[in-house]
Amino acid sequence: MSRPTIADVAKFAGVSKATVSRVLSGNYEYMRPKTKAQVEDAIEKLNYRPSSVARSLTSNRTNTAAILVSDVGNPFYADVIRGAEDGALKRQYDIFLCNTNYDLARGLSSLRSLIDKRVDGVLLMSSSMSELWLEELRRSNVPAVVLDWELKSHDINTINIDYATGIEQAVAHLVAQGHQQLAHVSGPLALRTARERRDAFLQSAARHGLDAANIPVIEGNLQIDGGRTAIERILALPQRPTAVFAANDLTAMGVIAGARAAGVGVPDELSVIGLDNIWLAEQIDPPLTTVALPRYEIGRIATQLLFEQIDHPDSKPVRRVVETTLIIRKSSGTAP
Repeated sequence: MSRPTIADVAKFAGVSKATVSRVLSGNYEYMRPKTKAQVEDAIEKLNYRPSSVARSLTSNRTNTAAILVSDVGNPFYADVIRGAEDGALKRQYDIFLCNTNYDLARGLSSLRSLIDKRVDGVLLMSSSMSELWLEELRRSNVPAVVLDWELKSHDINTINIDYATGIEQAVAHLVAQGHQQLAHVSGPLALRTARERRDAFLQSAARHGLDAANIPVIEGNLQIDGGRTAIERILALPQRPTAVFAANDLTAMGVIAGARAAGVGVPDELSVIGLDNIWLAEQIDPPLTTVALPRYEIGRIATQLLFEQIDHPDSKPVRRVVETTLIIRKSSGTAP
């Protein structure tokens, strides 16, 4: 059975297609109540749904947007996506979710497909990105918001994360607890965000009088298994650190699991701090001390900036900064 059309509704209600269109668009101020009721009754009985394709041809909008993330399995993105989707639903927008899996070619292919589908805007929340993605959006005049990416030109709305503030609080906390031997498990250093977190940590350590040049930095993969592998290397060092700052919470969880497997107590023998404050951080044993990012707020702000650009295409691009803060739980304590 084919879907009912606007012509079917008009015939059922005994009115013209133009009258049905006026009811659907809310333009019925001067329409007789009886006529409006007939149309609404026909719509309900026929279970008519307006064609989104037809509406997009009329309005030049599809009421769809997209969000690209690096790793849909990373709990960090769950709240970002939720914040973005809640913001979109308030505007009656649908969100397409694309997972790049840190693959730049895959991300570019997804982006071109979304442009072909005529999405009204794109949120680039991926920690690995390419300038080619941005060029594709510019050529197609598709509004976009980029998370935490250093742009060559300032013609796209951006959200930047102030990692330094929260990381400074983390280092100050460890030093106040008597820790002098620190280590860092980074993300893949090909990622700009991983380098930014590493640099903020080392600079903060130097400000607190520590020998930053001799702080071991072990490159991880932002996953639990990477944290396990990294702590094995850290525990084998001639001078074992008493505290580890991890690039994200999943890495920190791997560090804790690996330390326990090696018979090292957390926090009695080793303090561990993560970054992100994913919901699992508070559930593990011991609960994880972490630098918290306002993930839901990031998603909400991103859609807000996107809709401002969609509604006002000639407006100047905006740069928003979100702050981080340390949440102290039981995975960090006094130096042994």
